[in-house]
Amino acid sequence: MSPTRRYLLAGLFLLLLSLAGCKTGTDNPLVLSEKDAGSTINLTKGDTLVVALDGNMTTGYNWEMLPQDPAVLQQVGAAEVTPDTTALGAGGKIALKFEAIQAGQAPLKLVYRRSFEKDVAPLNTFELNVNVK
Repeated sequence: MSPTRRYLLAGLFLLLLSLAGCKTGTDNPLVLSEKDAGSTINLTKGDTLVVALDGNMTTGYNWEMLPQDPAVLQQVGAAEVTPDTTALGAGGKIALKFEAIQAGQAPLKLVYRRSFEKDVAPLNTFELNVNVK
């Protein structure tokens, strides 16, 4: 193999390696909490939104999204729990992740309730308006 070809291959390899380390918009999600309730947020298609709220799943309560337009905003995966302490049954943060799918407006409403208590009002709610461009 000629030296010129080796240099070209090495350059191509370094270029590909550097591109592999590039971050996209979904690597840096917008993280919201209770203090952001009632606000309006703007996202771009492909952006990730994380809503992290206080909760304790060991009590049977969990944050869940009420039905809305899935063409604009979709939940990604299950809720992730980060306990405040290592104590058994400790409360903490429950984080729900969403992806902006396409341009539009969608209200996001989360309720904190026990899924098996259908006729009981939620213990807490979280609402915001989402605009996707």
